[in-house]
Amino acid sequence: MNKEWLLPSAYVSSTEKDYNSALGLINNYAAGNIEYPPQLIALIENYFFAPGDAKTALKNFAKQLSDTDEASDILDDAESLAVLCGAIISVWSSKETEDRLPALLALIRHSWWLEQLWPVATATLARLNESFRSTVVTLAAQHFINAEVKLNSEHPEDPADPFTLGDIWSGHIRESRSNESSWSWVRLLAELDAEQLLASMKLIRNPVLLNRVLESPEFYRNYVLWECLTLRAAPSFGDDGTWNGEILLPSLIRHGKSMLLHVADRQEHPKDILEAHVKYLLARLRDTLAQRSDFIGIFKRWGTWITRQTLNFPAHETQRKTLIDSNDLLMALADKIAPSFSPATSSDLDNSWEPWVYQSMLALLHSEKPTKFLPPDITSFLGEWDLTLEEWDSGKGQSLRDHARHYHATRPGDYACKVLGYSIALSGDFANDWLKMWDCSVALREILEFSPTTQTSKNWRPSDASSLMRTLVDIGLGILDCTTYEPETLDTEALAKSAKLFAALWSATTEMLSIDLYGDEFWAHIQQHLAIRRIRWTIEPGQPAESGYRAYLDEATHPKAANLLKLVSTNTGAILKLLPLLVQNTTKGNLRHLLAKAQIDMTALASSARKYQQAPERKFNIHLHHVDLIEELG
Repeated sequence: MNKEWLLPSAYVSSTEKDYNSALGLINNYAAGNIEYPPQLIALIENYFFAPGDAKTALKNFAKQLSDTDEASDILDDAESLAVLCGAIISVWSSKETEDRLPALLALIRHSWWLEQLWPVATATLARLNESFRSTVVTLAAQHFINAEVKLNSEHPEDPADPFTLGDIWSGHIRESRSNESSWSWVRLLAELDAEQLLASMKLIRNPVLLNRVLESPEFYRNYVLWECLTLRAAPSFGDDGTWNGEILLPSLIRHGKSMLLHVADRQEHPKDILEAHVKYLLARLRDTLAQRSDFIGIFKRWGTWITRQTLNFPAHETQRKTLIDSNDLLMALADKIAPSFSPATSSDLDNSWEPWVYQSMLALLHSEKPTKFLPPDITSFLGEWDLTLEEWDSGKGQSLRDHARHYHATRPGDYACKVLGYSIALSGDFANDWLKMWDCSVALREILEFSPTTQTSKNWRPSDASSLMRTLVDIGLGILDCTTYEPETLDTEALAKSAKLFAALWSATTEMLSIDLYGDEFWAHIQQHLAIRRIRWTIEPGQPAESGYRAYLDEATHPKAANLLKLVSTNTGAILKLLPLLVQNTTKGNLRHLLAKAQIDMTALASSARKYQQAPERKFNIHLHHVDLIEELG
């Protein structure tokens, strides 16, 4: 069984070699194979009896190991400092260990090597001396109590703004710079009394301190320690996803995911070896969580968080393919879910961003594992858009805004909106479902057009309504894309619904172009997306008649391709920007045919293109290639 997160490195640095040599010396001295110089022991005992300047004392200790009576060479040498460290810990352990701790820490502060070696020397001696071991464990436990008291006094929590589960999983509740003050104590407890380490971590209520512990080298290195603590952490979630406020398990889960992704992102090992190791770690992590009594709750809440990461950073859009992503982790967890899984969640989640993302998670699970996970129930989602002007500033309006918090459709085709659209596309009546939401959004459109809430609402602005409408229509585009792919068998009933949805989306975007000043560019772009899809369905002149899905959509969908071009051409800038996009999705011959059928004056359009091209670029963004294309199509 591999006990570490990371694969062993083939490269060993000079510092690592020095460290390993130092460990060997510490073990030899502790075993009694070598005696410490008596004069050195006497000096150290005098220092602990009457502590003075620690830096001066350290130099005096070093001189006892130097042939030249110079301390500088000794203080830079790992093996010499291993001897010095062992001697210091030997004297410290002999008596009054607790009272002498401040003097010990003052010495350690003045040497990097002492900081690294004193936990090793302490643990080595503690294994040979039960009384000393017990004292060190007590000191370590008290350290964490004192550290939390200090943190709470320096940075008290604001009761009006308590930390959330999302704050823990995002890692936002941490120090801006690494604080190493607890790392040595973490290592000592991990080696001497793992039970006490678990007990101390269970008592910590400050997530900043807990993150400080988890950022220690011990947790970076030791996988088995993470696994043992994760198995034994107190239950934190109910089966409906309710979080009881315990912070240890969520913090351990965040650390496990971070380490897994970190390991997968490393480059120093051959890909096949690293890939096998990552798969092994993923399976271990999944199996560890699946053994917990609150695994169902973990799956619902952490699965939602993982899905949010997938929606925000989809794997197909990343520049570099990694060995594992958030979706792989979600599907691995799903493998351990029983077929009797109930998707019901607590109503406590309604006042957050989670319901829509959870709905998307269930849709993704159904797409990958349709026999285990049913399509999500979208009834509640559809009802959220049924909002009157009076409810705009009420709890219902606030709930809609909370749920849409992480849906920012600044560009059409947003992946998060597409997955949410897929969850609706799974229903048998997706076109009417979307139309129902559109019809219910009349209050949002009134706010955009007439701003009736400007004087009555302090929390809502017309731009908020614009954001919601962009999300709603982009969800519709996602539904369209999920229902107009080439099927194995022609389903004319489903395609008829897709054609109906296209007409509704075209009408909706046309209306929004006229009333939404905040999303003007978005609406122009989404009409380009719709136009591209409409052109793809056309059958080129001279081609044999088809009976497939394209032929059906071309016949059933309104507006017709030529009529659509005619409508767009009423805005010269819009048609000029659209044509270069269309020519990438159909032949020039077909596009020329459709333009002629639409009776668009290409000579006048070319003249306008030349004028636009001569204007400042930022104003119209029309270039020479636009002009050349228009002239060629004419």
